[in-house]
Amino acid sequence: MASEITLRIDRPANDGQGVGRDEAGRTVFCEGALPGEVVAVQLVEEKKRFARGVVGRVLDASPERIVPVCKARHEGCGGCDMAHATDPVQRTIKAHVVRDALSRIGRFDDATIDAAWKGFADTPTSGWYRTTARFAVANGRLGYRQAKSHSTVHPAHCRVVHPNIDAVISEGRFPDSAGPEVVVRTSAATGETIVVLDGVPDGVTVPGRVEVTTRTRDSAGRGLSITEEAAGRSWTISGESFFQAGPGVATALVDAVSRAAGDLSGSRLVDAYCGVGLFAGTVGRAASELIAIEVAPSSVRDLRRNLDQQIRDGQPVDIVESRVESWQPTPADVVIADPARAGLGADGVRALVQTNAERFVLVSCDTGSFGRDAGLLRDAGYELESIELVDAFRDTSHVEVITAFSR
Repeated sequence: MASEITLRIDRPANDGQGVGRDEAGRTVFCEGALPGEVVAVQLVEEKKRFARGVVGRVLDASPERIVPVCKARHEGCGGCDMAHATDPVQRTIKAHVVRDALSRIGRFDDATIDAAWKGFADTPTSGWYRTTARFAVANGRLGYRQAKSHSTVHPAHCRVVHPNIDAVISEGRFPDSAGPEVVVRTSAATGETIVVLDGVPDGVTVPGRVEVTTRTRDSAGRGLSITEEAAGRSWTISGESFFQAGPGVATALVDAVSRAAGDLSGSRLVDAYCGVGLFAGTVGRAASELIAIEVAPSSVRDLRRNLDQQIRDGQPVDIVESRVESWQPTPADVVIADPARAGLGADGVRALVQTNAERFVLVSCDTGSFGRDAGLLRDAGYELESIELVDAFRDTSHVEVITAFSR
């Protein structure tokens, strides 16, 4: 049986956990705890310098604690890991971990952070927000992983996904041959809904308007796509291509990146890790020349479709199918980089700073890699100019950070 200790929570960690110190001074990370609370912690991992646990009982609750409305959360679903906190305290915690990453990992001083801080962008804060979701398949149904586990929770409904996806959760049936995971993608604009399987479609049952394809077909360019509306235009998005969580989030990110990039008239712009072209096809339209770098074949195919009108309108566009780290840098005035959760890293920063761009806009979805990348850009001669947060994943510990650097 796991041991239990009483712990006062001093601060949040970057994954939404609460952090305190036990009687011996050891750091303890506690899932489900909020700053200021006193909790009984069930320890699940103990090391000499730290321990990890989960809330067993709340002995002195924060006034910002609420009861999660989702039944699946009570059953252990690991998706909405901050659903026990009010929206204001969720944002307070997210702002704290961003500032902590800049200070502790990036080694920026408080004065620099304060001068650059812009706070949260205007983001949709109610109702569903996801039009793409990845699920585990078990016992013929779709489900979410439990926190830090391979076990699966099967919700009857999910409040954060579009109703079309929710219908697939409740009505869909998936035999083992469908594969271990399934991606469901829908369009809020057209209602098109596609299911992408790891395995084969034999025996799969989905609601009437939903179409089924496979990752193999998608990789070969024979998969299905949807048409979505976001940031004032339409987008072609294939089943396996990367796109933001939903159109509202995508629009908020475009607005924030536009503010960070500034006036691009007459500029040569590099859009790195550009996916299906969200920034290249919006903010990038103002540039005199555009270089769009993406490695995923499915995204590159969508990117060509989504930038076709800009090319036909006469904008010089160079679509580069390559890893950013392998790309041969060319001079540019502005760089926009939206890497995956692992961030730019030393190799990504090294490649992109060789453009000698005067302005660098970084979009980060992981606070740890963000702090590291911001420090690397500072060490490469860039000055932190602005920080804006987009609350893209409500009820979770994740946040998008848009930073502008100049030299």
